[in-house]
Amino acid sequence: MNGILLINKEKGMTSHDVVHQIKKILNINKIGHVGTLDPNAIGLLVVLLNEATKLADYLIEDQKEYVAEVVIGESTTTEDGEGQVTSQKTVSDLGDVDVILSAFIGKQTQIPPMYSAIKIQGKKLYELARKGFIVDRKPRSIEIFMIKRTSVIEYQDAKARFSFYVKASKGTYVRTLCVDIGKSLNYPARMGKLQRLTSGKFSLVNAFSLDDVRNGRFQLVDMLTALDGYPQINVNDEQKKKIGDGVALEPNELKCDLPLVVLRQDQQLLAIYKLESGKYRAKRVWK
Repeated sequence: MNGILLINKEKGMTSHDVVHQIKKILNINKIGHVGTLDPNAIGLLVVLLNEATKLADYLIEDQKEYVAEVVIGESTTTEDGEGQVTSQKTVSDLGDVDVILSAFIGKQTQIPPMYSAIKIQGKKLYELARKGFIVDRKPRSIEIFMIKRTSVIEYQDAKARFSFYVKASKGTYVRTLCVDIGKSLNYPARMGKLQRLTSGKFSLVNAFSLDDVRNGRFQLVDMLTALDGYPQINVNDEQKKKIGDGVALEPNELKCDLPLVVLRQDQQLLAIYKLESGKYRAKRVWK
């Protein structure tokens, strides 16, 4: 069973929990996922089964879309509702929130939160944070392609909250984006809720629940379909043999000079080759 399984993750489960359950349900040998979701986040989790795990590096760069809720007037250690409150400030009128949001569109840097899975010297940041350590994190380059408010602003209990849609590049932490929105409004802030809608070409509307998987009510996305954003070349039998042996190929043999190509024979995925030093060399091979 090789392919991509789109899961609608429930609240309260880690991404690892979801992967572990699918592995047991389907009796899968190799399994992985692209793009971690926090336990309290819901929505699309892209799960890779068996040979599809080789695709991870080619899907992780994808843009993602979310709907999130930001709570203005309170900050926490985890940048969401799970951590300890670190700051509070009574919220009055927030002013023109939509103008503030639009200012986030474009390329920028973002400092990853301490409660994240990023590793520093072999230790995950959240492991250090749980022990009370705070370490310097290097700013990361991200890009916000679109952001807009999707709800009215609610004022209650000295705080304000509203929902927004965001389309962002790989590596964007929506929790941190919520904190930064608060800073632009001159208030502490944290994330309230989060739902992932898309990851690259994959959409939540095509995802399945764990119950669906348990009951056999699911379909896999095949690997060639997952790679249809890359140029694909149909090869002959002689080229197929070379590919199986991991032999480098000449650009004129493939009649191509693009930096990365997917090689197939009819509907069988064979390899991903990259143009290096004047030749196409194997990066991933399927036999």
